[in-house]
Amino acid sequence: MFFFQACEEASPPEEVSTAAVTAAFGEAAADAPAGGGLTYEVYVRSFADSDGDGTGDIQGLRSRLDYLASLGVETIWLMPVFPAFGPAGYDVVEFDAITPEYGTIDDLLLLVADAHARDMRVLLDLPLNHVHRDHPWFARASQGDQAYRDMFVYGGEGDRWFPDAQEGNYYAYFGADMPDLDWRSAGVRYGVEAAMDQWLDVVDGFRLDAVLMLVEEGEVVEGSEASHELVAEIQQAHPGKFLMAEASEWEVGKSVSWLDQSDAVLDFPRYEAYLLAAEGGEASELVDVLAAQEGTGDGMSSFLGSHDTDRLATAVPSAAQRRALMVAHLLLPGSPVLYYGEELDLANATSGTGQDYPMRAPMPWSSASQGGFTTGTPWFTPDPGYAEGLNVADQEADPGSMLNLVRALVCVRAASPPAREVLAEGSVLRWQRGDVSITVDVRGDYRVEGGACEVP
Repeated sequence: MFFFQACEEASPPEEVSTAAVTAAFGEAAADAPAGGGLTYEVYVRSFADSDGDGTGDIQGLRSRLDYLASLGVETIWLMPVFPAFGPAGYDVVEFDAITPEYGTIDDLLLLVADAHARDMRVLLDLPLNHVHRDHPWFARASQGDQAYRDMFVYGGEGDRWFPDAQEGNYYAYFGADMPDLDWRSAGVRYGVEAAMDQWLDVVDGFRLDAVLMLVEEGEVVEGSEASHELVAEIQQAHPGKFLMAEASEWEVGKSVSWLDQSDAVLDFPRYEAYLLAAEGGEASELVDVLAAQEGTGDGMSSFLGSHDTDRLATAVPSAAQRRALMVAHLLLPGSPVLYYGEELDLANATSGTGQDYPMRAPMPWSSASQGGFTTGTPWFTPDPGYAEGLNVADQEADPGSMLNLVRALVCVRAASPPAREVLAEGSVLRWQRGDVSITVDVRGDYRVEGGACEVP
């Protein structure tokens, strides 16, 4: 193996190896679901606050597992839970700990055990491309320690190269505060792989962030062969663990190619096709994407929004079109992903200027103060609209709500075989799932007929 074959023999630089996470992990991550069902992306900071400090935490998420089970969730994808510089967690400063605001490793163990008891798996979001400049590895590198300098990429000029404290420039694809790791370095391989091994004693797999950018090869900075090889070797090193790759490829063929190294790939081409269909009232491009993905089974993980994109209710103003797209999203081939709150038809927050991205606001559970998210002062001010029906309690009581539509569609998905040939005529898509006939007009209409699940 090109990247990990030397891990056992390599001696890491001083202080690079990660500390033991805990001796109590045991078999916590055994017997997870097989895959193919609904994945739910959770921003722990904004999901549920258990202790009134205004920040969501793992115990708060644990208290809401029955809600996720009622949605038919198979996989819970946790945005990064490691100590990080920014609130979203993608600029890691420590790979082998839980950020204290979220709780402890014991809390994570209990979450995973309770999720497994409800037939759900848990994935950790793992940023492998870079660390924050405050990470101890980069701090030592900036002080001139050669063993640590070998863990980063130095010496170039131009875009994405930034002045180094010692000499020359360092490479940082996502900006000066997030220097890229050099995956050709034995120190990187040893340090990150040690942390991966420790967490995989707890959870069922990873969502691998930004895999396109992992390894640069000359002028090729996105989607290099070496990046494919690295992800393949991670998969081979961890048999039985689930890997979802964030390969932000907008060309269908390139996106599908990442299935050779992972169990699921986030489906950027289909996301774009959904939005274009809503904007133009034409379904042909969506069918073209599906045709190009034929034979991929459950591997392509479609999504309607995420922590990096506008929520669907902001991107698509028509409520009728959003319902039609949700039907397509949950019943077409592949494995759908829901970003927390999409089942409520949440839009971007309008109150979040200067706090964080507006699609990362707290989850509204009720019409109570702060939407029932916290009994304290929330880290991000919820929108007042959450008290007007855009919350879980009110939508559970409304048979025609988006929440109950989502539950019915997941019921159809679970009770029927995969979608057969999808046909398009103008704005209309038609397909079958067993004895269930589905028609979606991307201009804002749908019919789901047959089967045992009543769709509002």
